[in-house]
Amino acid sequence: MLRIAFANLKPGVGKTTSAVWLAYALHHRGKKVVVADSDPGASVLAWSDLAGGFPFRVVGLPVKDMHKRVDDFAEGADAVICDVPQIEDHAPIARSAMRWADELVSPVAPAGIELERMGPILDEVEALESVRADDARACVLLTRTVAGASSTGSARRTLARLGHDVLTATIPRREVFAQSFGSHPPAPGSAYDELATELLRRAA
Repeated sequence: MLRIAFANLKPGVGKTTSAVWLAYALHHRGKKVVVADSDPGASVLAWSDLAGGFPFRVVGLPVKDMHKRVDDFAEGADAVICDVPQIEDHAPIARSAMRWADELVSPVAPAGIELERMGPILDEVEALESVRADDARACVLLTRTVAGASSTGSARRTLARLGHDVLTATIPRREVFAQSFGSHPPAPGSAYDELATELLRRAA
């Protein structure tokens, strides 16, 4: 089972959007998917409710021992995706989810102030190594990128210098992503389909 957690220090970076779109991308490939909503704001559950339900299971787990409970809901799943609350406001819950995940994905826009806040993510990952049986794969997903803009390449180089593993897949700034809350995302062929391919390859 692939365990993926979308985590960052702050809200509003695309964690929920990425979790749901990736879940749809994997579901359309025939994967059995479970989404764990560990955010006390329950954004994934609200999205599912507005959409009339998702074609995969969603469980609410905004608890400090999420890493002990989530697998009870994931029997038979090929992939479990967790929408993690912002670390700065919900550290115990976020750290539990990060402790559980195999792949820690940090979405971030290629803007200066956003990149400056990425340093502590590596500290969080390193701090969790002592309580994990195996080290997690930690990576950065560039979101809200602009085609042809130099900011994407610049952000990629800056993050690499800081020691981050930056994914090849990027999520462009498009209305189809920004306005998708409450809908059934058309994930096949999208940037999140490319993300699914890359994460599956990393897991292999």
